[in-house]
Amino acid sequence: MASSAPPANNAAGNTNCCSCLVNGDPTTITLILKIGNVANAILLCFAGVWALLGATGTDIVLTVLAAFYVIIFSLILFCWEFKFECCNVFFLKNMGFMFNMSGRIAFFVFVGTLAFGLGLAGLIIGIVTFVNMCWNIFIMCMNPGYFKAQSDKAHSELRQTVASEAAKFGARQAVRAMTENKNPGNDGAQSNPPGGQNKFGDEEFKMDIQPQHVNQAAKIASQWEMRTDEHSGTPYWVNNLTGEQSWDNPAN
Repeated sequence: MASSAPPANNAAGNTNCCSCLVNGDPTTITLILKIGNVANAILLCFAGVWALLGATGTDIVLTVLAAFYVIIFSLILFCWEFKFECCNVFFLKNMGFMFNMSGRIAFFVFVGTLAFGLGLAGLIIGIVTFVNMCWNIFIMCMNPGYFKAQSDKAHSELRQTVASEAAKFGARQAVRAMTENKNPGNDGAQSNPPGGQNKFGDEEFKMDIQPQHVNQAAKIASQWEMRTDEHSGTPYWVNNLTGEQSWDNPAN
């Protein structure tokens, strides 16, 4: 008897599904992970709030601490997935570990383990967190190129942010230094003549010196490349000219 068509169609559908997960476009992969992680973050926040409201007994201090940390890390996960602009610099500097497998595993294991101490709801949601961790690992294993591209993009954005901050800082320092040089008798404070108007012309004065220091600060920042420590996820800087390494941002 000839085989029927539906099994073949089902096999083709399964193949297409696996192909979507393995070779999916970046937008699809991002959406798949975002849905799971956002749902996980909401459940963790719920478990933390529920535990806070019902905290009683002799272990109330430990319960409150565990609930507090679960809420904080759930909000971090939620904001990290949506890439809110107000938090973007913080995430670029401190969340690089989420782009490698060991860092992501450590994050979910830590939060999920904390949730286990929040009663029955926390236990269930902790198990859900571990399942979501396994799902994240599966996606990372199937799409290593995607996460490498995302990591490189984050590093590039961080370098641009650091260079921009360095340029702004250099411009402010230049204005302050020039003001102090023009007013040596006032301990760095800028004084005005009796008429009330600054004789140097504030706006013109700033415009004359700011571009020079912006370019100088940007030139210094361009000599240093930010990299991320593979084990700790902590950013460090390497001078492309001398090979010097520093944990501190040279632009500061």
